[in-house]
Amino acid sequence: MVNVPVAARPPSVHHTPRLLPTWFAGGADEGMSLHRYLDDQFVPRFLQDAQAGRLTATRSQGWYQSDRVGRYKDAPLLRLPMHRAFYIACCEVSCDTFGLPAFDPVKVRSAGFVVRRGLPGGAVQRWMIREGEALGWQGGAGDGGEPDEYRRLLHHGLLKPRFPEPPYSGEETHPLHPALVKARDASGHVRNRTLLWGYLPLGGTYREQGGVEIPTDTDTALGQEIAWPCGSRGARAWQAQDSRPVQLGYASQGFRELLSVLLRYRITDATQPDNEALRALLGQIHFYPAPSDRFAVPAPSTHGTSLLEWLDRSEAAVLDWLTRLAAGSATLTSAPLPSQSGLDAAGKPLSVPVVLDVYLSQTQAALLRQLVPARGRRAMARNDDGIAFPRYPQGEDDLFHAVPFVRWEDDCGCERTVWGRPSLPFRVASPLDPDFQRPQAILLPRLDDLKRGAARGIALMAPKSLADKLLGIAPKMPPAEGGPGNACGLCWVFSLSIPIVTICAMIILMILINLLNLIFGWLPWALLALPRLCGKLLKD
Repeated sequence: MVNVPVAARPPSVHHTPRLLPTWFAGGADEGMSLHRYLDDQFVPRFLQDAQAGRLTATRSQGWYQSDRVGRYKDAPLLRLPMHRAFYIACCEVSCDTFGLPAFDPVKVRSAGFVVRRGLPGGAVQRWMIREGEALGWQGGAGDGGEPDEYRRLLHHGLLKPRFPEPPYSGEETHPLHPALVKARDASGHVRNRTLLWGYLPLGGTYREQGGVEIPTDTDTALGQEIAWPCGSRGARAWQAQDSRPVQLGYASQGFRELLSVLLRYRITDATQPDNEALRALLGQIHFYPAPSDRFAVPAPSTHGTSLLEWLDRSEAAVLDWLTRLAAGSATLTSAPLPSQSGLDAAGKPLSVPVVLDVYLSQTQAALLRQLVPARGRRAMARNDDGIAFPRYPQGEDDLFHAVPFVRWEDDCGCERTVWGRPSLPFRVASPLDPDFQRPQAILLPRLDDLKRGAARGIALMAPKSLADKLLGIAPKMPPAEGGPGNACGLCWVFSLSIPIVTICAMIILMILINLLNLIFGWLPWALLALPRLCGKLLKD
């Protein structure tokens, strides 16, 4: 290889891009420009406005001042798509050289922008994603480098290229599209401009992951839900009879409560990782034939179906048995367990009970008292961290701004990232903000249109068990049994006509309004007559 002196090298043909406020901003210090459109054809309208020179700076647009409503008026509120409002963010990319000529759109590998929370130059939070899943707002304004973690590590030589690429991790980005525009400056000269524009999405949610605070006495409270020996309620020293929670097919109160809790946690779902340890323990607890010595330890060779296998096979029968027990019938409080011997030839649980016992060792009972509350604690945590929180709240500190970036190729063929200046701060409106609700006209069908055929709206399918109940109700008031019944014995599918449902809802609404007017219609007259009555009483 021959080393060429620096002075003898040819001049670089690559220019460094520079992100600037758009030329129509008039030199305003506003970074990215925001443009609002109130119809769904906002993309072609924006491009037409850009080519025709009708775009203006953000501060010059009417909505920038008129949309400062509500409690905080330090920044405009951006409407949501459900308000039928859409926003385009744009900036200009030029070559960082004399005269700032337009950067060639072909040389733009990719471009985008991010939305950050907080005031530019202050404490800023970024919307982070880990392997495609949103983590929410996290602190740190970034280091001005690549927002994609995979690209950043690839550029530093810490990773080798992967195919396919791993799921996205890093700060969430939104794409910007280049467009070459001929614009006229203040002196009347026409020159090329490279515009980067993109849709500003104002939605999204994230789920709280971990870190859910649960009271320290939760395990104790969950253990009290089940009686001894399967739970901690009524705890005492271990006795011989505690090893037989089921005798001759009849379950103790603690065992019945244990079954109820296990089915509540869907212990039969083998795909749920939270059930793994508890399912392994239930697989070690077996049914045994009734021994001559009621409390002797049975021989391992005599064990039958495990408790886990029995629950997996007879979940529906056990659930029905527990439902009948919950009805409070005195004849059912001592009813035997559903069959532990599996299914009959028709595939249904056997109704004739088998005389079997359940043997529970002291160690197994102790593990049950540990694993069942732990499963309940995890169920509480999953219920809490499953709540979706909106991405754009409406608090005092919830100010946002958009920051653009562009990826380009340098002289060495390496990909580089350049960032631009942030947009003006903005807030995001609430979905139910009364100032931004827009009426929409819906044309109801003609009366003859409703007679043309059956309903072709939403189709609802009721399973056989639900169809038997619904079709067994007689169409009279009050509802009672005596209906036509489910003659076919299959599922019931029926459709709803949206126009008819809408008209029925309007009729019911008019009836309610007339009833309220009939009951409270005298109130305005009474309020108007009250001052005259008071004046007459004072005069007398």
